[in-house]
Amino acid sequence: MTHRRKLLTFTLTTGCLSALTSVAASSVFAQDYPNKPIKIVVPFPAGGSSDGTGRLIADKLGQVLKQSVVVDNKGGAGGMIGTDLVAKSAADGYTLVLVDVFHASTPIYTAKMPYDAVRDFTPISLIGKTPAFLLTHPGFEAKTAQDVLRYARANPEKLSMAIAGTGSVVVDLFKARSGIKFISVPYQGSSRAMIDLMSGQVNTFITTMTSAGSHVKSGKLVPLAVTGARRHPDYPNVPTFAEVGVNGMDYEQWFGLMGPARLPAAVTNRLAAAMGEVLSMPDVKEKLGNLALTPAAGGVAEMKAMVEGDTARWQRLAQELNIKPAE
Repeated sequence: MTHRRKLLTFTLTTGCLSALTSVAASSVFAQDYPNKPIKIVVPFPAGGSSDGTGRLIADKLGQVLKQSVVVDNKGGAGGMIGTDLVAKSAADGYTLVLVDVFHASTPIYTAKMPYDAVRDFTPISLIGKTPAFLLTHPGFEAKTAQDVLRYARANPEKLSMAIAGTGSVVVDLFKARSGIKFISVPYQGSSRAMIDLMSGQVNTFITTMTSAGSHVKSGKLVPLAVTGARRHPDYPNVPTFAEVGVNGMDYEQWFGLMGPARLPAAVTNRLAAAMGEVLSMPDVKEKLGNLALTPAAGGVAEMKAMVEGDTARWQRLAQELNIKPAE
């Protein structure tokens, strides 16, 4: 055997042994995982839809993994502070983040993102999806979605619309597809926006029943229209935006679980399998259903497709509407 062939054989053997050692180490790590509490960062204040969803998932995930899973609310900057914390955390499976549709849309509103929404995270599992509703309070003079459109056209830039976060793609979709003008009022999270909506400080808000359901049931808020191709089965009297003359409102809010980039595959798969068990639990399906969320099946592929697909979609919307990110 020539010196060159010996060197090549040694290199290939060393490479194979290194790969096998890495796989074995990952497998051993996964067998031992988790051996300490897991933290799910919810990058919004307590009391909102993300917080409620996160606490439900944390409780059930802890039961499946037989380890404590706690929620840590890290609100601020439209969700970026808490999300960035996870992006820069150790890739060991002990710090995760609950993300939603804003994870994919925030980059079109923010020039200096501290992380990349796709590259800096490991998809674990989608949790559920839900449409969004146009809401108002009972004291507002517009009683239907058509009334809101008429009011806005008769009173240019007088209608006020709450926005949770740095920007809202569903609000921008509504503005583009309806052609009306209104005043956007930003809030750090949906819970504060909801309080001001109920008190009449703002006229309207487009959000989910995950956030607003209890207030709608109590009569403090009124749903006027819903996104998507069909009416929601729990709110059959609420028309779609298309039914009131606003086409193209094909928007869904979603929630999912992610970890930092380079999370070991064995740990990712362990968490994804555990999430599959959680999402198949009858009481979890019922509780998510009570939040108007359609539970996902769980799994890495669906979450990956959702994040990558929505990120590209909202970039196209930004180009269509010439949305300029804020410095």
